[in-house]
Amino acid sequence: MHDTLHHDLLAAYGSRLARRRRRRVIVAVASAAGLSLTGAGLGAALLGWPAPEHVKQEIAAVDRGLPADLRLNPDVEHARAVAATETATLYAASLRGGGSCSEIVTAGERGRGATCTTGAQAGARPLDVVMPFDDQSGSDSPVVVGGRVNAAGAASLQVRYADGSSDGIPLGENRYFLFEIPAAHRATVHASGLELVASDDRGAVVGRAPVPADWDDPAVPDEQAPLNVSTRSDESDFTKVYGLEGHVSAPGATRLELEYGDGTRALIPIQADGSYDYAVPTDRIDDFMQPRKLVAVDEQGQEVASAWVAAVAYWRGRERSGS
Repeated sequence: MHDTLHHDLLAAYGSRLARRRRRRVIVAVASAAGLSLTGAGLGAALLGWPAPEHVKQEIAAVDRGLPADLRLNPDVEHARAVAATETATLYAASLRGGGSCSEIVTAGERGRGATCTTGAQAGARPLDVVMPFDDQSGSDSPVVVGGRVNAAGAASLQVRYADGSSDGIPLGENRYFLFEIPAAHRATVHASGLELVASDDRGAVVGRAPVPADWDDPAVPDEQAPLNVSTRSDESDFTKVYGLEGHVSAPGATRLELEYGDGTRALIPIQADGSYDYAVPTDRIDDFMQPRKLVAVDEQGQEVASAWVAAVAYWRGRERSGS
């Protein structure tokens, strides 16, 4: 039962992320050893300058609205440049328990969103890769790849393209990396993705990190999901859920039932266009730090679709624990 719930929760959150696709792709790869990329031609001695104030604020915001036991408390005051190219910089702030939070800043001092890896996560996944992208970007749009090697052992790294060509990339300071895809390979990467391949000092492959062809495809419309659900929260406290909204496209669905876990069920009507909106009662807004099941049923009361609903803080906690 626990394994089934664990699987369903991960599937639900994975679908939620896919539908609400952030403007970057994050790839976590498990392998025998870590992988890495670095900035082009910039040695570690030239790095280390302090992060600008807007980057510090964006990294600090990873804890906004979370209870004390879920906060990462990145050391933003000492956030610094750890990799760079001619047009982009990767800044990082360490975490007290190991790991770090980082952000890529591209041309025009444009922050592309902070991401974090705890010490426990770093121990479980040898490589973190981040590839920022913009919706409706063209085949010649710049592509930057950044992240960090979490495991020792990789002595060299290549980025391999779908056309069979490759580029060698040196490792950078403290195993962070930042690399801009050459203009000649941008179209290939936009159309077909890429693969990172790390080898040890004897030339043996110790890890691979494929980035799929759809890495920068447009987000899937909510209306295509059998049961799409979004929560309404206040960013000052992400443990609370004030309402649910979304769309039902599962054939035969006539209503929704929200199970609160104590035998109570809230009935939620589905509008003619498949949409729904539900205001959570005041005495229930704190009930979503445990996942609640939202079920679409037909006229006979049979389940035709379902989704797990939880507070943002709950999902963040699962991400940070690596569970």
